[in-house]
Amino acid sequence: MPMTGRPTVLFVCPDNAGTSLMAEAIALHGHRGLRPFSAAALVPGAVDPALIDCLQAARVPADGLSAKPAGVFGLSGAPRLDVVVALGAQAWRALRRQPFIGLLRFEFWQLAEVARDESLAARRAAYRTLLPDLDGAIGRLEERIALRMARAAA
Repeated sequence: MPMTGRPTVLFVCPDNAGTSLMAEAIALHGHRGLRPFSAAALVPGAVDPALIDCLQAARVPADGLSAKPAGVFGLSGAPRLDVVVALGAQAWRALRRQPFIGLLRFEFWQLAEVARDESLAARRAAYRTLLPDLDGAIGRLEERIALRMARAAA
């Protein structure tokens, strides 16, 4: 089924407490061609306060970000997903066991992990380093999707 309108993208990391929430926030803020969501491939965790600090410092709105399991996107009434992006190997392995795996376009992005055992200051620095890389990757995804949609419309 071809994508129409703004394509829906689900960013997934192991706990939806850091990297995938960052991707959702960046996409909501600066990539208006996408309809982004985020979720946990495993068990949702508490939103990392270092992530919120980083987003606020970068002037990226963090309002309403919350951790949720990827399984909710397989439920009746959930948004139809066009692309699922696994952020890291652990998320990819867990996603392969989800029931919706055969129905979607998947991407795997190997990004630097933000270690939860690091101090708050170290996590803030790690998120600051990750933010431009993630923003660039989301921009390239948006371009690939736009190109695919243009080809399908032609």
